[in-house]
Amino acid sequence: MSESKLQRLVSQVNQIALNMSANGSEEMVADQVAQHLEKFWAPPMKALITEQPVGVDIGLTAIGQMAVGSLLKILKAKQS
Repeated sequence: MSESKLQRLVSQVNQIALNMSANGSEEMVADQVAQHLEKFWAPPMKALITEQPVGVDIGLTAIGQMAVGSLLKILKAKQS
């Protein structure tokens, strides 16, 4: 997938996080965003956003970063 696809996914994660930001603490919102991504995103979308190296700034907000980390944990748990 191209860089522009990654940037669209980053924008979507950030927008979802912003929309859910009134739902509680940052950790709670990040978990809700991760659950949303796991439920509604296609596998290639989830793979692209989670395969980015840790610590590399791709433009995610703090909540977005936590959500992607939570999504990665969800996906790894499903594989085991």
